[in-house]
Amino acid sequence: MNKFLISLIVLGLVGSATTGLDSAGSLVSAATPTPSGALPQQMLTGILNKMEKAHQELKSLRAELSQQKTNSQIGITDNEYGSLIYKPSAGRAKGKLRIDYTRPSKDTIALVGDNVIFYQPRINQVFKSTLAKAAKGKVGGFSQLIGLDGSIKSMASSYNIEFLKDETINGQKTTLLRLTPKSAGQFTAIDIWVNQQNWIPAQWKLVERNGDFTIVSLKNVQLNTPIPDAAFNVAIPSGVKVVDKI
Repeated sequence: MNKFLISLIVLGLVGSATTGLDSAGSLVSAATPTPSGALPQQMLTGILNKMEKAHQELKSLRAELSQQKTNSQIGITDNEYGSLIYKPSAGRAKGKLRIDYTRPSKDTIALVGDNVIFYQPRINQVFKSTLAKAAKGKVGGFSQLIGLDGSIKSMASSYNIEFLKDETINGQKTTLLRLTPKSAGQFTAIDIWVNQQNWIPAQWKLVERNGDFTIVSLKNVQLNTPIPDAAFNVAIPSGVKVVDKI
């Protein structure tokens, strides 16, 4: 799975993984506690409540991003680094997201509402489409994860949510949750490390059925700082080839 589609899925989880309650305020889905020490359901509900509150208060997010794609068959890991800005939808304002990779590629991914741009200057090409078309046939049974402001309700029928442990990553104290699909699909598991200070996801690990996995991490996160809407516009030079299929 290429970095464009991985980015859509993971960053869809910025919004959807932080809305962990149904309309009655109860836990949507949780793995059954085991003797090995999994938290009781009410503890997991408390974690998701904190994530829900953080989501409601989130106005913008700015962070450094690293993305590691590991091919388990040959043991090779490709690394990408860049920056990310994000604004959830509010009223009539559409959700917006932009990733600017800085090394080794200079690719840019931008989403404004349902519109997608994936600019690859190295090959002088830009992909322009909608989320629905970009996701079609690309992410198995997990297309419902894609979207900046999705609800975890749509994930409840596909996942169990389980607390694994508390863990420090990149100097951040986090809570590690695992989303396990209830039926076969593109992934066997999605792990989410949630920052215990702001209750926003700090890292994701997506494990594909062939054993390949991608880890996406956010560092130096800044919340609710002013980000103008114009920052999500991508300037495409003249002469760049425009395509509508990846």
